Amino acid sequence: MSESRRFTRIHFDAEVQLHIHLIDDIHIAHLIDISLKGALVETDRPITTYIKERSCIMTLSLDAHQQKITMQGKIIHHEGSLIGLESLHIDLDSITNLRTLIQLNTSDDKHLETELSHMLTNYENLNISRNKS
Repeated sequence: MSESRRFTRIHFDAEVQLHIHLIDDIHIAHLIDISLKGALVETDRPITTYIKERSCIMTLSLDAHQQKITMQGKIIHHEGSLIGLESLHIDLDSITNLRTLIQLNTSDDKHLETELSHMLTNYENLNISRNKS
């Protein structure tokens, strides 16, 4: 199984803000699905600029109490108005909110805990390898 499919994706109907590095606009997009490792969004109009591998920030507002999920990442695929994002950094509040969102939309808590553990292990290994160089 590939790394990009190791994490449970949930379908979640919501509007997100997408800021793509080197493009001045903040795009309003529709969230198609989200996981601990990324998201798939659709913009209201196709983006014609080549954006693959560009860094980006996606923000999903969850409620009126200012709870949100903010993912910093990179664009891993782009076709017309569909954009796939890989999460490279997510703060503690956002990961807590994302975990709750996934938990509410799936019935397998044990699998979710395994995914979280895997994600944290990979993140720690990445930091360790960067510190050694």
